Amino acid sequence: MSYLYARSDFRLPPVQLTHIDLRLSFFESHVDSAGTLTMTARHPLRTLELDACDLEVTEVALPAADASSAAPLRFMPDPPRRKLLIELPAPVATGETVRVSVRCRCRPSDSRLEGIYRDTTPPFAPQQYISQCQQWGFQRIFPVIDDCTAKCTFRTTLEGDARYTHLISNGDVDRDAHPDGRPSPVPGNPARKVITYVNRVPMAPYLFLACAGTWEVLADEVRYPDGRRIALEYLVPHGKRDSARIPMEILKRSILWQHAATGYVYPFETYRTLCMEKSNYGGMENVGNTTIITEAALIDKDTVDARLIYAHGVIVHEYEHNHCGSGVTMESPFDMWLNEAYTVDIERHFTASVFNPAFMRLREADAIREPGGGPLAMEDTGAFGQIVRDGFNDPDELVDGVTYVKAPEVLNMLRQLLGTHVYDAAARLYFSRHDGGNANTAQFLACFEEVSGESLDAFSREWLFSAGYPQVTARYDYDAERRELHLHLAQTRTGRGGVFTLPFSFAAVDARGNDIPGSVQTVRFDTPEAEIVLADLDEPAFLSLNRDAGFYGTCTDLSATPQQLVRQVRGDSNLFNRVEAMRRLTDLERRRLLADPLATASEPWLDLYRHLLLNTLLPDGIRGYLLKIDELPLDRALLPYVRESFTLRQRLLRAVLSGGGETAVFNALHTLEGRPATLDLPAAIERRSLKNALLNLLSASGTVGAHLALEEMLAGAVNITDRLNTLTAIWQSRHGDRHAILAREGERLRQTPGGYLGYLQVVGQSPRPDVFDAVAAEERRPSFSLSHPGISRALYLPLIRNNAQLWTERGLAWLTQTVIAYAQVSEYNALRLIAPCQAWQSFAPDLRDAVGAALRDMRAALSPSKCPSVAGRLDAYLAMGERE
Repeated sequence: MSYLYARSDFRLPPVQLTHIDLRLSFFESHVDSAGTLTMTARHPLRTLELDACDLEVTEVALPAADASSAAPLRFMPDPPRRKLLIELPAPVATGETVRVSVRCRCRPSDSRLEGIYRDTTPPFAPQQYISQCQQWGFQRIFPVIDDCTAKCTFRTTLEGDARYTHLISNGDVDRDAHPDGRPSPVPGNPARKVITYVNRVPMAPYLFLACAGTWEVLADEVRYPDGRRIALEYLVPHGKRDSARIPMEILKRSILWQHAATGYVYPFETYRTLCMEKSNYGGMENVGNTTIITEAALIDKDTVDARLIYAHGVIVHEYEHNHCGSGVTMESPFDMWLNEAYTVDIERHFTASVFNPAFMRLREADAIREPGGGPLAMEDTGAFGQIVRDGFNDPDELVDGVTYVKAPEVLNMLRQLLGTHVYDAAARLYFSRHDGGNANTAQFLACFEEVSGESLDAFSREWLFSAGYPQVTARYDYDAERRELHLHLAQTRTGRGGVFTLPFSFAAVDARGNDIPGSVQTVRFDTPEAEIVLADLDEPAFLSLNRDAGFYGTCTDLSATPQQLVRQVRGDSNLFNRVEAMRRLTDLERRRLLADPLATASEPWLDLYRHLLLNTLLPDGIRGYLLKIDELPLDRALLPYVRESFTLRQRLLRAVLSGGGETAVFNALHTLEGRPATLDLPAAIERRSLKNALLNLLSASGTVGAHLALEEMLAGAVNITDRLNTLTAIWQSRHGDRHAILAREGERLRQTPGGYLGYLQVVGQSPRPDVFDAVAAEERRPSFSLSHPGISRALYLPLIRNNAQLWTERGLAWLTQTVIAYAQVSEYNALRLIAPCQAWQSFAPDLRDAVGAALRDMRAALSPSKCPSVAGRLDAYLAMGERE
């Protein structure tokens, strides 16, 4: 596979950037920049190359030592290479300091969300500007050494319209220039104001922030145990200050939690969170200032539960990046996994301290297994999934499930193998040794080897430098005479490579659901096969294997009978594994129904399901997972049956409703609704997730009673998540007025940003052909914008997960047209639309031909020079088919 950028392209630049003194002047149509770069030569120089993209450079000069004058320098833009070539007046020796001043102009875009770009502007306010410099955005603002290793100090002066409430950059306000910490009028021009920030902590250019905007502020502070204070500010849209109060409390809690967990102390006076409307990402760390999309940054009555959970994660995630990412910075984009894996690991531990850990782990497992976008699906092809990549066409390609989902799993496994104490000590060594500098993958691993005294070569070779995952199978038998349990493990893998080193956890469980003493273990499994013998053990009722998905991959218990799986669902003390057992049983039902179109669900499975309907002792979130019947099989051999998955789900749901099952669902809903309301946020979220599982059952019913019940629940819904879940159930049902109900609710929900995004996510979920007309109707509304990532993703992503319609002739035509248009605006988001097609070679022959034709049509319409990431990914998908 060919790439535009390979690891060999990333060497230390010929100069080390040490300081940037920059002035940015914001106007309605453009931003003017004037600044001086101070650099130290690593090698003798005669010509200087700076990174520069889409800049109008007007002047380059060599400033005098006292800055009293400057000598013009010859320069030449090189747009194809995104370079600015500067001819120096005399040779520069190794170690000599070089200072170059530049004047230029950038013209921010509405759709290219890199460098400084035009965000949504509040009414009657000057143009709102936000910056996004990861990975190569700074070069769209000012010529620079745009490299992760170019960590330097900054002095940044921002000038803009006096009507702006804020001009924000990294570091602390220069109190010598602005004693009160506020902008000052520009001398001779009271219509404009200016402020200067000083950042004395070396920072990579990709972490730079420059924003000019109009916000209200919610101010607070957090105090460390030693009494040191950090000022906190939430910059929010007009009238939204109250919506920042809960996020502010989450931030304060996460700062103190992170300090206790890592020992990190924030180095600046103020930490800000800035709301932005448009971003390809949920948030972005910019030293001292985090930008977060408004719907995730604020919490109000229109914040859905998924966003509530996300808010807890993204707040601590972006704050932790001040430690991991800013304090210690990846050496190159090929080491991005270091920044993100550690930070996501911190995020996961924080959210597990807030919510039910088993509930959160189930959500994480869903992300691992998600068809299309999940890392397992990427690795099923054998072509993708390597954490430390061989190359890329655009750095945004690295912002995917491999980096953000698989890589944290690797650290989780490393912690289990080394032990928490050793892992934490190695992490402390890593941050102390590389604080203020850069680190690469080898340096990270070296710290863990040094502390543990173990070689991690075998571990890292397979987990970091190969694509694929382990497929573990387990068999066991019990010798009653010797009272011995024999557990045999075997592993194969997807992709090319050797044997994985992984932690394998298990327990033998008795008939009452108790772990048998002496049987709860986590072992190192690093051979093709292993035999584990547990002596002096009572005979177990079942084994609970790979608890909490302790390793990344698949685990199949070849010895477990359906009866044992039923016992595990009813009694495993590990709640995560209860759900896994139920999923395995449901997969067995799917296989039966797939083999026989006339078959119905088995009585043992129905009996177990109805038992779970009545079991009120389990936590609501776990019960919701046990009752959830979706289109996500645990058995990966079932994944190619994409067209059949919706029908299989409907057959299972209707089987549950038969024979009095619908009455049981009504009773379960009545019992749930009759419980006292709870003010405990995690408990309320879990309760609503349980209710949604019950609503999905009613959605499959064609009875008048079920439709009336859904209407009544929609009318009585107070919480936005309940409302959207019920609306989705009606839209997916055979309700005769489903179109009118969707239209009526759409009018109401479009009145607020959160409601509008939630409504758009409903539209694409109809299992009928009318879904395309509904999506097209939303595209025609003035409120819809293809260039707004949040709005366009909300409308399109549910439809690419709609197996009932995506794989039809009309669905593939829609996908082709949408990807071609979307890729011109956002390659990052267009990649998410084509992801479900990556397994196309495993589909049925007729569908494989249809998907292949659609992929070829997309590729023919997209230029590699304009859309390198999407074109490259399509080439890779098509090459898989050729190999087949």
